[in-house]
Formats: sequence, structure tokens, C-alpha cells
Amino acid sequence: MPVTQYYPIGSITMPSSWIAFITGFLVTYLFIRLYFGKVHGARVGDVFFNVVIVWKLSVILTDFTMVLKNPLSILYFHGGMFGWILGLVVAGLMMLRQVYKEKWKRIDKWSLLLALICWQAVYQIAMTFLNEGSIVVKSATVLLFAAIFVLSWWSERKKVNTVSELAGVLVAVHFLGSAIQGNLLNTAFITTIFIGLFMWGIERATAQPISGKEEVE
Repeated sequence: MPVTQYYPIGSITMPSSWIAFITGFLVTYLFIRLYFGKVHGARVGDVFFNVVIVWKLSVILTDFTMVLKNPLSILYFHGGMFGWILGLVVAGLMMLRQVYKEKWKRIDKWSLLLALICWQAVYQIAMTFLNEGSIVVKSATVLLFAAIFVLSWWSERKKVNTVSELAGVLVAVHFLGSAIQGNLLNTAFITTIFIGLFMWGIERATAQPISGKEEVE
């Protein structure tokens, strides 16, 4: 959903996208913490922290002169689209390194996939409530992202499909949602593409001939 509304919070005015992002993170962290446990919740928190910190600090690269003149500007500005993509790449590479190091099992992959899909679903649904738009577009957005989350949760519970397959479905669903919204090239959809590539990479990194008993652990 495109940003149409800004909300005053204390002494600052925040765009609806920031509120939706924070809401998505909080809901996702609580869901993963309660559903999978403390370790997986902390891992999700690390992913979000790494993306945001790189995104914020990337302003040093995108506007070095401004930061040099006013170092405190780092607190108020960020690196835009470039910085966000850089944050996704850095966080993704760090997580892939962790995957190799810790030899991730099925639960590790699914907890991360559900976290990323939950965040995207909550973000998209929150944006429909926080911004103006057609009721048809809003309803379609809510239904599509609620459906992909339920499908992913059901797949994890029933131990069917793979994380890369569900990540691919997420990309397809988000593409359809963006087309309905009339905004194909947006930050949220680009993020979903990265999620798809990231989960595919994790699937390949953990691919090994194991028994059926080990796979469901």
C-alpha cells in the first residue's frame, strides 16, 4: 500500500510505513518467541536489528558531506532504498554464515521463514488500516497476505512443502498484491524478492541426504 498518511507521535511525525514496520516487528517477535522459543525469537531480533542499523548508517555512504558537517544527522536520516537493500544483503550474508556454522535443522529454517512472512503480512495489513485507498484493494491485500501466512503456518505444522517453495509462493502473492495496488516496484516487494532468494540460499546451504526422522526434528 502506498503511504498516504503521517501520524504525530510525541515531537515527531512518522509516516504510516514506519508504524507498520514497527508493528510488524513487535508482532513477529512475540509470535516467534511464543511459538518457537527464546533462541529463535532472539535470532529474528538480530536479523531486524542488522537490517535497520545498516540502513541507518548507510547515510554515511549516500550523503557523506551532510554527515561530516552534522554527525548527529545519522540519528534522523537513513540511506534510502540503497541503504535498505544494503541492509538486506549484509543481514542475509551474516545469517547464511550462521546457517553454515550452526548446521541449521528444519525448525531453524521454518522459524525464520514464518518470521519473515509474518512480518510482511502484518506490515501489509497494517498499511491497509493506516492509509487511504480503495476498499477492494485493501480487502484483497488483507486476504492475500493473511492467506500466505496461514498456508505457511499450516505447511510447517503438517511438515509439507519446503521453505524455498513457500518463499516462492510469497513472492508470487506479493507480486499479485502489488499489481492490484498499482505499485509493482516498491520497497516492500523488493524486500520480498530478497526473502525469496535468501530462503532459497538457506535451503541449498542446508541440503544434505538425511533420514526422514532427522528431517522432522
